[in-house]
Amino acid sequence: MASALFVSAGCQSPAFVSTARTLPAGANDITLSINLTRVSLAESELEGVPLPGRGFTLPDPVPELLYAHGVTDDFELGARLAFGSGLFEVHAKYRLLAALDRTLHVALAPAVGYRALALVNGPVLTLPAIVTFDLSPHVSLSGGPVLSYASYTMPRSLVVTDLDLRGATVYVGAGLGVELRPAFGFHVMPSVELQRSISRRGDVENLPDIDMLFVGVSLGWGS
Repeated sequence: MASALFVSAGCQSPAFVSTARTLPAGANDITLSINLTRVSLAESELEGVPLPGRGFTLPDPVPELLYAHGVTDDFELGARLAFGSGLFEVHAKYRLLAALDRTLHVALAPAVGYRALALVNGPVLTLPAIVTFDLSPHVSLSGGPVLSYASYTMPRSLVVTDLDLRGATVYVGAGLGVELRPAFGFHVMPSVELQRSISRRGDVENLPDIDMLFVGVSLGWGS
């Protein structure tokens, strides 16, 4: 049961892997992202059996691959392939605001994905709201809230009597990152992000509350 909880808890992915700045129309960007996840499980009961709170760390040594294309100066489309967590995702970014001589940016970055793992499979919806302030032409500070929804199913052959991970979970959280743009279109962004489960439906309703702390770095090049 503990192994199944670990897999279930580690299924989320960070949402803050870019800033609210959007690509110019016709431009492209390719980014690699490496993340480490710290998962904390709250104390609870499952089938009348007390479960102590505990935490564990899940490093993901396989980089995620992200691609983005500027459709207009304020709108871009892209995709993410996360081999380590079995996620394929398409995403968009729409910049709602570019103010203060275009140093303050506000954007919504909705994403729709599907996660396919050996234990759990299903759709994932994510909506971060990103606020970015350019401290200089080469440094930007970004942050904002994130809302995520994940619905998973399990093969019937893997469903056991006392644990069934089928169901839907809503997560809320926030992220913070600093992007550095040294030269020639290269950019690097270390970031931290916290997500917490707040609502469940289905058999996962009985699982402990989950806190996930993501620590990551993204390295990319735009042209």
